[in-house]
Parts: sequence; C-alpha cells; structure tokens
Amino acid sequence: MGLKKNEPVPLGLPEQVDGLATAPTDRGDETQERFRYQWAIGVWLLAQSLTGKRAIRALWCEHHEDYLLELPAGRYVAVQVKTDSRENAQWRWSDNALVDSLARFCVFEKMHGAAIDGYEFISNAAPYVPAVTTKRTDSLAASPVRLIQCCSRASTHSELEDPYKMAFAGLVSKTGGDAAALFQVLRKLSFALGPVLRGYDDTFAASIVPQLPSCAGLTTVLCCRLRDELIGLVQAACRLQVDGIDGAVAYLATNGRPETVIRGKCITPESAAELIARVRQPTFRFVNSGAGIDFGSTSGRAEVLNRKMRNAYLGSQFEPLRMRMDSADQRLMERALLEPDGFDDIANQLVSTVLIECKDIEAVAFDHADEKTRGLAIYKQILQRMDSLAKDEPERVCQEPKDTLMGIAGMLSGECKFAWGTPLEEESQNGA
Repeated sequence: MGLKKNEPVPLGLPEQVDGLATAPTDRGDETQERFRYQWAIGVWLLAQSLTGKRAIRALWCEHHEDYLLELPAGRYVAVQVKTDSRENAQWRWSDNALVDSLARFCVFEKMHGAAIDGYEFISNAAPYVPAVTTKRTDSLAASPVRLIQCCSRASTHSELEDPYKMAFAGLVSKTGGDAAALFQVLRKLSFALGPVLRGYDDTFAASIVPQLPSCAGLTTVLCCRLRDELIGLVQAACRLQVDGIDGAVAYLATNGRPETVIRGKCITPESAAELIARVRQPTFRFVNSGAGIDFGSTSGRAEVLNRKMRNAYLGSQFEPLRMRMDSADQRLMERALLEPDGFDDIANQLVSTVLIECKDIEAVAFDHADEKTRGLAIYKQILQRMDSLAKDEPERVCQEPKDTLMGIAGMLSGECKFAWGTPLEEESQNGA
C-alpha cells in the first residue's frame, strides 16, 4: 500500500542540502530506466523485421553485444545501446562510453569480422556533426560522423588526412592498439537516434506499435499494453534464467553458463508476432454475472466437495483439489487486501470464467458412455483447460496460475455450482 499524504517520508528526502530543494541523484532508478530503454530498443529492432524494413532471422539479446542481429544469409549486425542524460548531449570521440563501445566492436571484429555486416551505435543522443562555420581542428576531429566518412573514402587507415588521421591515431591507443581492426569497424559503423529518455514510452505506444502488422487501429490503452508486453519479452531474453527441469540441473556451455540460458537469449520475429496476435485478441469480460463465491468462508465447502467427487468416482483426487481450494482461497483474500478497489471485478472474472469452462466441459462429456470414468475424463479436461488458460490467456484469468483456477473449481463444486458429471441425488431432485 502507498504512503498517505500526511505520513512523513522515512529519513526525509535523499541527499537534500540543508533541507532545501535539491535535484535527486537516484542511481538505482536511473539504472533501471536505462535498462528498460535498452529493452525498448530491442522492440524497435524486432519491429523493423515485422514491418519489412529489415530482414532479421533472430534477435540475440545480451549475446556478445547488447544485441546481435542474425540476418537471413548467416551474417550478423552487432548493436550497442547507450544513453546520455545530459541536456542536448552529442557524442564525441572524447566520450568514454562511445570509445568503450568502439573498443568492444574492435575485439569483435578481430574474432568474427568476416561474418559481420555492420556495427550500430543506438542512443537517445546524436553524434556531433560540425557546423559549416567550424574551423578548429580539434572540433572537426571530435566528430564521429566525419571520421567514419573519411574511413569510407579511404582504402587504408594510412590514407586518412589530418585532422582525422590524428583522431584515428588517438582512438587506436584507446581501443586496443589494432589500427586495421579499428579501420574496419569505422567503415562498418553507423549511428541511430532513438527517442528521448523521458518520453520513449509514449513514443513507442504512439509511433512504433501502430505500425506493427494489424495494429493500426488499436486503442491507446491496447497500444500501451502491447508495448509493455513486447518490452517484457525482450527483458526476459536479456536476463539469465533457467526454468523447468534445467532449473535444478543444467548442462553447461564452455563459458560455464547453462546451455538453455544461451538459447533463451534468442527472439525470432515469429515469436514476437505470436505475442502480438495474442495481446490483440480481445479478452472476454464478464460483467455482473452473479456467479460469485464467498472467499474466506470455508464452512462445509470441503465436505460437499468430498461427497461430489466420491459420487463421480474421483475420491482419490479430493485431497489435492482441497489443498488447491484452501490455498486459492487464501491467495485471493490476500489479493483483495492488495487490490481493494478492483477486486470485485477480478473475482467476478475469475469465478465466471472457471465456472463456464467447467460447465462446458461437463456438457461435452454428458454422453460419456461409462459413468464410472466420466468424472475422471471431465477432471482431466479441466486440468488441461486451466493450464492452457493460465499459460495462453493470462489476461482472461487476471494473471492467476493453474493451481488458483483449479482451487476456484473446487470452491464452485463445494458451493453446489458445479458437479463432475454426476450430480448428488438431492441436486438431481431439485433439477440442479
């Protein structure tokens, strides 16, 4: 829960000078924001492929470089993303961050240069370009664009003319001392200007997302949601994570990292397109359906559930479902405390979705020939359906996992809203 207006901030505001207004320097927030900017650039690179502006077979995240574009012909483009929060900043050869990126490119060129088509430096700040009136040699030599142009016109670095020859010599000593590798990198190097740091979220939602296939008519809310989903896709690929069986025991690559981690760094345009299609699919919402259940009220619920499951020859499944039911009840009560304003809508959506799915499966299995196996067939289908809802349609079930959904199914059965294909005798007499 957030801090109320009348509550004091613990220890006051950070880094205030004598209690006076002082610009914040929260390095943690700034670092997180710059990481997110880098992930957003990854979305932009994927968007180039999805919109046909550049053919990309795959985007490799935090693999050799910030990004490695795998091209259809087995060629590659190495990408570095840097941000600069200075007002009206322009990149010059005197900037350490630019030189550090250039040094990384030189190492990469010496190892894999024969397979590299280009190097890209993407930033919210543009490279410095001298004005027509600029005469000072040190200002001319500081321009990355000027030096790149001179390298593209020359056959070897020895043909460069001053003051750019002087700038090149200075960069050789800063990037590892290999003039031939530096010359090749500069010939392949290009700059790209990204959106401003303080407005890139809005820029992506307004300008990038609507250009994606079948996204031109999306609402602003859906554009923002799709932007965040795509950034999340890139973020997941940039992080070191091992899921599933490999999360416990994993085969290691020669660099000591699990092989699944390396494979997980790859995003294909096809996988991004699948995510877009899933997010664009409108989520069906139940409005005041009246199918609610009483969270936190467990009196008699487990007993009824036990009777129903035994009646459907599912007695062996009662205990695991009861455990899910009790845990789901506790989980949703906690969510009600964390999200009090919207929990009624969340509960309505969850209960209505699970109830209708269960009733539909029960209806499909109505003519199941063997009454003794009908309940198990229904139970298996419900398990599979709850799993697919949680994995493939998380928005429809408010991001809840399969176990929560199965627990809700148990609550519904325990409150006589759902049987397992074979109603209790008193329900049949009442026409339930």
